Amino acid sequence: MMLSHRGDDAVITVCQNNGDKSIEISDINKQAEELVGLSNKKLKGKPLSKILPKRIGEMLEEYVEFDDGANDVGSVLGRVQSFSVIGGDGKETSYRLKVVRADSKDDIIVFKLVLHDKTGIKKNEAVRKVIQDNFKGHESLDPDTGLPDKASLAKDIELMGYYNNKGDVKSSFAIIQIDHYDELFAQYGRTVCHGILKHAAQICRQSLRPDDVVGSVSSKRVGVLLMDTTTEAARMTFNRLRWQIAANPFTLPDKSSVGLSVSITFARVGGRASDKSVMDGCIETMDEMGASAVNVLTDVEDAHNKKKLADKD
Repeated sequence: MMLSHRGDDAVITVCQNNGDKSIEISDINKQAEELVGLSNKKLKGKPLSKILPKRIGEMLEEYVEFDDGANDVGSVLGRVQSFSVIGGDGKETSYRLKVVRADSKDDIIVFKLVLHDKTGIKKNEAVRKVIQDNFKGHESLDPDTGLPDKASLAKDIELMGYYNNKGDVKSSFAIIQIDHYDELFAQYGRTVCHGILKHAAQICRQSLRPDDVVGSVSSKRVGVLLMDTTTEAARMTFNRLRWQIAANPFTLPDKSSVGLSVSITFARVGGRASDKSVMDGCIETMDEMGASAVNVLTDVEDAHNKKKLADKD
C-alpha cells in the first residue's frame, strides 16, 4: 500500500459493515481529537453520521451501497464538495479531506478519513510553492540515474533548515543504502546496479508525497527529504519504505528477478546537527555500521546519544 498519509495527520478511521449495513467510527487518533475537539472514547463505535452535517449524512444514507458496489463510503465522501465535521463545540467546521482505503476483510471495509484544517492552508501552500520553485531553481541531475544529485539534495536540506527555523515546515532527511551492493555489483555489473538504485528510488517516489524529494547520493545510496513531518512520523514512513522495497524485487535484463533489502539512517532537519551536516551525519552513521548495516533503520540522533554513553563508560 502506498503511503497516503503520515503518522502526524489527523485521522478518523471508519468501518463500513456490509453485513449489518452500518457505517461506524472505529477510532480517531490524538491529532484528530485535538483538531475536532472530540474524544476517541466518546466516538468509538458510534455512527459516522453523528459528527457529520445533515446534508453529508443524507448523502451517505442515499448513495452508499452495502453489497460491494462501486459506491462505498470512500467513493461517496470523495464526491462531497465541502467536507465538514460537527465538533465538540457543536459548530460545523470545514476540512480538506483525503479518503484512504485501508486493509479490509470479509464484509467490513475500513477507510481512513485524513483531515487537514483549512486555517492557514493558503499560507502553507504558498510556502510550499516557494520551496518547490527554489528546489527546481538549483536542481542538477545525476547523469547515471536522472535523479537530483548530491549537491542538489544538500541545497534542499539547507533551504528546509531555514523554513524549519521559521516554524513553517518541518522535515527529515534519510540515506537509503542498497544492502550487499558490492556483491550485486560483482555479479551483475554497473549498468544493472544503476537500474537497481533507480528501482529503489522509483518505489520511494511512487510512495511519497509530491513535495518530497528523492535524489542520488552515490552509486548505492538514495537520499530522501520528507516535507512536513515529525520525527516519529518520519520513522514510520522510512520503515514502511524499507519493507516496500523488500517486497518489490528488481527485474533483471534476462527477466529473472533479484530480491533487495535496504538500510536507512535518518535525521531531523534542524535537530542536533547543523543543516549543512545533516546529510554527512546520515552518511557517517551508515559508514560506522559498516557491513552490519543490513535491513536496519537508525535514527542518527539516537545513534549519536548511544555512542556518547558508550564513550563515557
